[in-house]
Amino acid sequence: MKKKNILFLYFVSSFIWIYVSNYVAVYYISSEYTHYFERSKEIFYILVTGSIIYFFFLKKEELDSTKEEEKRLSTLINSMIDFVNFKDGEGRWIQSNDFGLKLFQLEKVDYRGKTDAELAEYTEFYADALRNCVISDEETWKTGKVTHCEEVVPLPDGTSKTFNTIKIPLFDEEGNREGLVVIGRDITELREAEDRLRRTEKLSVVGELSASVAHEIRNPLTSLKGFVQLLQKEDDQHQNYYQIMLDELNRINYIVGELLLLAKPQHIKFTTTNIQKLLNDVISLLGVEASLHNVQINVNLPKKDLLIECEPNQLKQLFINIIKNAIEATNNSGTVSIALEQIEDNIFITIKDNGCGISKDRLEKIGEPFYSSKEKGTGLGLTVSSKIVQSHEGTIRFDSEINQGTTVSISLPKSQASLLQSKVLA
Repeated sequence: MKKKNILFLYFVSSFIWIYVSNYVAVYYISSEYTHYFERSKEIFYILVTGSIIYFFFLKKEELDSTKEEEKRLSTLINSMIDFVNFKDGEGRWIQSNDFGLKLFQLEKVDYRGKTDAELAEYTEFYADALRNCVISDEETWKTGKVTHCEEVVPLPDGTSKTFNTIKIPLFDEEGNREGLVVIGRDITELREAEDRLRRTEKLSVVGELSASVAHEIRNPLTSLKGFVQLLQKEDDQHQNYYQIMLDELNRINYIVGELLLLAKPQHIKFTTTNIQKLLNDVISLLGVEASLHNVQINVNLPKKDLLIECEPNQLKQLFINIIKNAIEATNNSGTVSIALEQIEDNIFITIKDNGCGISKDRLEKIGEPFYSSKEKGTGLGLTVSSKIVQSHEGTIRFDSEINQGTTVSISLPKSQASLLQSKVLA
């Protein structure tokens, strides 16, 4: 009840009491008892009004205590790095922490008493996510048990966060819905760490496999290649077959070489290198292949020489792998653009093609050993490339869309942070 209404009721009831009691005293109480009646009604009025005031004081203390507890609870949940949300039995929001409001872009919205579907009207970007919450909440109510699920929440910057969401349904003694507690823990870094661990384990397996078979393969491979070359000189009738055999043997030799690069720890000797010259050498080397594919290579290199501490042969292999992939992925009359720039203490190399592109599911597996979208690919080229970038303390990122092309962004530090002249490639 509002304060004005309470005050109005108090004044009205007081006037009625005074009027009625005076009327009774005049017409129904004899004069000899009038004095006692007057004192009695005054004492009664004092007791009643005092009780009312005491009652309101108690209620005020309870209200202040409730507000203090609510404030402490709000401070507690707002200090949590998890998304915390309390809903009533109808799915209406009762309380949410700042993390959750910021996550769903509801900071300036009076969310209390609104359902997820109603709040979806206030945030266009997360409208679908909030509507899906209605469905998952309903499933939790139906099961009547605590539910766990992983939810991927997209962010406006194009990235996403993964949450381990726990939903706890609350029921009264009669089994009616009373409330729902939702707690979402950000496990994005955990999942990324697990993914890196899986990749590391795969590389470890590849290394062990490579170390055990690479040298054993090369010995008979050299003998086979020598005998085929000998037969090629002596037999003019089957030259085509011999050439195919030699090409396949060379291909096996190339694969074994990549396996050895992964398996054998290599001492890297960093030297100061002109990266423009290194890129121009690679472009000249791949110019013939680009012409065969009818692909034009556009180069945008700064005029000022950019020097970088690196292992030149490894960087050359890195650029060959990436640019060759771009050429092979580009259709006839396509283009491959190569740009180089320096931002502060980092060198950025961008290689972009307008070819067939890579699907999202394949893009997630880029760099995994033995995974390739090519018919005869081994999947080791990009694995080796990623390892080279890692050994130079850099980063490599792939962005692609089907039928739109692929962009590879490589970032390398100008100088190695360790300042060591040699380093082991694990």
